[in-house]
Amino acid sequence: MLKQINATLLVLIPKVQLPLSVSDFRPIACCNVIYKAITKIIVRRMQQVLHLLIDSSQNAFVPGRSIADNVLLAQELLSGYNVSKLPPRCTIKVDIQKAYDSVCWDFLLEGLRIFNFPPQFIGWIEQCISTAAYSVSFNGGIHGFFKGSRGLRQGDPLSPSLCHCHGIMARYIEAKRQSSDSFSYHWKCKDLGIINLCFADDVLIFCAGSLHSVSIIKDSLSTFAAMAGLHVNPNKSQVILSKSVRSERQQIIDLIGFHEGTLPIKYLGVPLVASRLTIEDCKPLLHKVDSRLAGWSHLNLSMAGRVQLIKSVLSSLHMYWASVFLLPKSIINAIESRMRSFLWQGSSGRGIAKVSWAQICKPIAEGGLGIKRVLFMNQALMMKQLWRLLQRDTQSIWVAWVMQVRLRNTTIWSTNSASSSWCWKKLIKLSAIMKPGLEFQGRWNWPSATDFDIQEIVAGLPQIHPTQPDSIKWKSRDGNYSTAAALRMLQPPTGIVPWRWLLGGKFKIPRHDFIL
Repeated sequence: MLKQINATLLVLIPKVQLPLSVSDFRPIACCNVIYKAITKIIVRRMQQVLHLLIDSSQNAFVPGRSIADNVLLAQELLSGYNVSKLPPRCTIKVDIQKAYDSVCWDFLLEGLRIFNFPPQFIGWIEQCISTAAYSVSFNGGIHGFFKGSRGLRQGDPLSPSLCHCHGIMARYIEAKRQSSDSFSYHWKCKDLGIINLCFADDVLIFCAGSLHSVSIIKDSLSTFAAMAGLHVNPNKSQVILSKSVRSERQQIIDLIGFHEGTLPIKYLGVPLVASRLTIEDCKPLLHKVDSRLAGWSHLNLSMAGRVQLIKSVLSSLHMYWASVFLLPKSIINAIESRMRSFLWQGSSGRGIAKVSWAQICKPIAEGGLGIKRVLFMNQALMMKQLWRLLQRDTQSIWVAWVMQVRLRNTTIWSTNSASSSWCWKKLIKLSAIMKPGLEFQGRWNWPSATDFDIQEIVAGLPQIHPTQPDSIKWKSRDGNYSTAAALRMLQPPTGIVPWRWLLGGKFKIPRHDFIL
């Protein structure tokens, strides 16, 4: 490939507030537009088969898979680590040092050959990654023009689809397990063969809390790192052992070479806990809200401006947390309290509210300002996870685990959740709130007619979808679940206000008014 097309400008983005070394910067590649057009065509072709090739434990950059699966399943597996009566368990949080920047090209290309990609297609990818030349943008100037010998570019459309090497690591561990009888799976992982969960370079490895099992993990990590050209960062990696690991605890820590971590641990931006999510665990979320409000406190904003910031910024800060956890009510109240104070006072301090918060959160047509309630949004987002469970999402490793371990031959409305994790118990309670929005009867629709002639006519009618299994539908036009439809169910309409016509038609109040 021509060097003019594959020339790349590296922009150094600081990862910390006061960067002191090169490792404190994240190199983002600004690629040529023509090069991006070429690689996006290649990526589009790769994405058609990635879900067939990449293990279900790897959820990053694979169409149809969700980051929530990693968090939900990891939370289930780490639940009960503080209980000494359960089987001994071990979780290893692995930090790969500069995974994007140091991965070996030959290793990636060999992985594509193992996946049986056509030689010509592999040749195109090799040209894209091996002919890149770099210049560095630093302090306003462009310095150097050099070639690389390894690594992928953060900013290259091709990089996310290639950086699935951690899935190969799971295959090494599985191969080691098959060649040795001393490896034991993590509790409740054997049926599905779950060994690790990966999202980009965030890796969790699960095994039984035994010295032999951890030894196989250690050997597999060393072999994988040598072949892929990657290095495990022992300072950021940690091993979490359940309370039931006693006799071999110190031996395991010495063998793996990582420091012992304690729950909660931060994984994919959220805390993983052993018992239940507490106010203390959610303080980082409140800190994000407070830091935003602190940055706006000195601005002379109109009420319309504050409403817009609440709807577009503050209401989005908790979305990720709300899609993987049912937040404690105290945290929900704290977030809404900050929103309410900012709306009326322009800060997070206390003040007098002129209209009730329930009225403020109604749609505009019903006399409100259209701000979403945090509780209802949290429930609607978590209902999405229940909907995936009801539809038996084949792409989701969490759904497969729940069907195998939690439900088996029951449903979410008939299962016994008394001895389950806190997260699962909350989901079961939420399923009762979700049930009115579903369309099903749970029994056959037998004809009520008793006349023989009518029954004969009914028997001769063609069946509806005879080759498709029965399914649960949402009460909407297309039968599919949506967060908006769930919000309408959780917050039923109260009627359009009489002055609604002022917001539309020829009497509509203009959004902009210019004085020339």
